[in-house]
Amino acid sequence: MTPPLLTLLLAAGDDVEAAARTVEAARLVRPAGARWDLVVVTDVPLGAGRRWVHEVVASGSRTEQLTRALAVAHGTWVAVLGPDDRLEPGGVDALLALLALRPELDVAYTDEQWPAPGADGLVTKPGWVPEYERGTDYLGRLCAVRRDLLNRVGGFVAESDGAVEWDAHLRAVERTDRIEHLSVVGLTRSAAPEVTDDEWDAGLRAVARHFARAGQEVTVERGPRRGSARTWRAVPEPPLVSVVVPTGGGRRTVRGKDTLLAEMCARSLADGTAYPRWELVLVPSEGTDPAVVASVADVVGDRLVVAPATGPFNFARSVNVGVAAARGELVLLLNDDVEAIEPRWLDRMVSVLQDPSIGVVGAQLLHEEGVIQHVGVVYSDAWEPWHLFQQQPAGHDHFGAGVLDADFTAATGACLLLSRRLFTEVGGMAEELPLNYNDVDLCHKVVRAGLRVVVTPVASLHHYESSTRAPVIRTDETAYLRRYWSWLAWRDPWVNTRTSG
Repeated sequence: MTPPLLTLLLAAGDDVEAAARTVEAARLVRPAGARWDLVVVTDVPLGAGRRWVHEVVASGSRTEQLTRALAVAHGTWVAVLGPDDRLEPGGVDALLALLALRPELDVAYTDEQWPAPGADGLVTKPGWVPEYERGTDYLGRLCAVRRDLLNRVGGFVAESDGAVEWDAHLRAVERTDRIEHLSVVGLTRSAAPEVTDDEWDAGLRAVARHFARAGQEVTVERGPRRGSARTWRAVPEPPLVSVVVPTGGGRRTVRGKDTLLAEMCARSLADGTAYPRWELVLVPSEGTDPAVVASVADVVGDRLVVAPATGPFNFARSVNVGVAAARGELVLLLNDDVEAIEPRWLDRMVSVLQDPSIGVVGAQLLHEEGVIQHVGVVYSDAWEPWHLFQQQPAGHDHFGAGVLDADFTAATGACLLLSRRLFTEVGGMAEELPLNYNDVDLCHKVVRAGLRVVVTPVASLHHYESSTRAPVIRTDETAYLRRYWSWLAWRDPWVNTRTSG
């Protein structure tokens, strides 16, 4: 098999000095006999004078110059550089070694960095996370794409001006899932990327075209991070959502007041939720005071369905009982110690679930004091589930992670939306896990079924965690998870970023 050959594409416009610095930095790290070369397109001659640097003099937009560079590239793989980018020692060689080891790949990308205090400029990226790429071009640089794939999807197209790399990456990943992350820093940019308003809007258009090609009707708006996108999928006929809330009638102090949690949760639905079509399936545990059910009924009226659970407390069994009594097309698993912050939280979750490749949608949960409790479940160094960015301030942003929608292998069952049919098809919650990890197990079964788990931080709620019981992890629960799901834990895409920030 012929070893891979990588051609780096640099469109520098009239910035010949920056192009020369990039070429010189590449010379310093390029070993003799290296299987990579460089195509540089500038408005005026560069005069690099090196056999592995192919110079093209042609004025035009960045998209036009990249198109010219791609036309003369002869590598089996191509990757885009920017003026003043500096290749890191060993980065390209490590990328080529990966491509040689994994000849089935179509896209491979590295980490990157730029000057900033501490580690603020070190962009540690996750593995392939489709929803994250729809919110920001985290593939970034270096991102190597098989040249024939890039040509098949149209190369660099004129309509992508202002977001040419993001547009090309989106079109490439639409055609393949053979995508791999390499946890090395491939290059250093001279400064953090700056996005103009025009470039931001160009990115939104690129995302809108991506969804149009996927056949999804969407509205794309500016996201919370400059240059990012937030997409709302159309919901033509809002389905009935059955909100399944197990409760033991617990109380706690919330905002300085003694609070019946089930009533608080019900009031949050009735008064703090904009989504119109929902019912509340309350699942009282054996021995729950009947006054708890009466209090909830006073709040939600005829939206209430009561489905009592018998026997010792088993959260998984209570959820299964609640879903069995549900009438909605969708079911939302919701703890009684959760309260909405933003009224469109359920609209958002239902919108995300319209994507046929998504099976489960989770939400952002904050502790009462405003720090993050949940924006996605990852695996720790001990290969046990824990929450990404937990205890960070609300809005914590690691290059978009934490504030943009993203895929995970699991999300907390404290607020989890999926179809009732899917819940049944994967076998519901495992009652062998009465307290912990039943939500992780459920999500893993959905992933095994070929569907995605996505957390959307736009749906934001307070979680007064551990209000109803002490959070004790049993050894048999951990053993169950390791027995059945170690193979999926090893594929956690966030292993490179789980301790970042």
